[in-house]
Amino acid sequence: MRVTSFRFDPNGNKTLRLFLFLGMFLISFSLQAKVSLVATTTDIKYIAEQIAGDKADVSGLIRGFDDPHFVMTRPDFLVRLNQADILCMVGLDLEVGWVPYIQQQSRNIKIQKGQPGYCDTSVQVKILGEPTVMMDRSMGDMHIYGNPHYWNDPINAIQMADNIRSALNRVDPLNHSYYDDNFASFKKRIISLTKEELKKMEPYFGLKVAVFHDQFVYLASRFKFTANLTIEERPGVPPSVRYMDQVVSYMIAEKIKIILLGPYHNPKYAEYVSSKVPGSIVLVMPVSVGGTPEATTYEETLKIMLQKIRDASDRTKSN
Repeated sequence: MRVTSFRFDPNGNKTLRLFLFLGMFLISFSLQAKVSLVATTTDIKYIAEQIAGDKADVSGLIRGFDDPHFVMTRPDFLVRLNQADILCMVGLDLEVGWVPYIQQQSRNIKIQKGQPGYCDTSVQVKILGEPTVMMDRSMGDMHIYGNPHYWNDPINAIQMADNIRSALNRVDPLNHSYYDDNFASFKKRIISLTKEELKKMEPYFGLKVAVFHDQFVYLASRFKFTANLTIEERPGVPPSVRYMDQVVSYMIAEKIKIILLGPYHNPKYAEYVSSKVPGSIVLVMPVSVGGTPEATTYEETLKIMLQKIRDASDRTKSN
């Protein structure tokens, strides 16, 4: 019987190891190719999806009808932040009651403040309502850095998109051209939308509305109506009957017949005021993507809110 002998080839062994190494590298690269981006709100999530496209896995922490001021955190929040390459948040202390804790507990250095994966979408946004006096907790849930509801101005949404693009470019520079192109497309789309909606709003410039919470000031500023009268006596604190009656008197005197509130606010206070102002209407606004079932995109959310205001104005004029 003939026995075939095998000879050890050291060079062949090196070649095999090289192929194995390259194979493992390619598998690892393919598994980690996508950026993991976590957004605190649905608006940021939507905008991030427009910029990141298929180069990132984008997820949001809360729903559109959740109050971003007050959020009950869940264990999966920590898991997602632990694995995130980027954390995008509204900032201006809007999420101060819940995000800093889970951000710290995630044990992910990449998304801590000052790191490449930290994205505050308020950077370079022109903030309204910055306080001019010293504030304390007796004044309610005040925002010391100004009004944080800036995303309802579509021009601010462009700046938010730019901040998200910068974060993506920091952590994934190889795809910067892709992100830049997506940003340019989003910006063009939003500018066109803003022009269209401004034209529709022209007959309603100067319209006065009341609000439950001071969250429509950016929408009002961009589309030239007034939303300065709040039913909420102090932010985050239920209003007294005495204060609401003052609001009623002011609405009657100024002929204000529209009240706006978010989907997560208790409507009973707005309904009380409306019941005492003849012909007035309470409008529940989406405020954010997913705030109401039909508000499926940022653009649709904006159009729905403005159309609600126009329709309500037409109805109250005919009363």
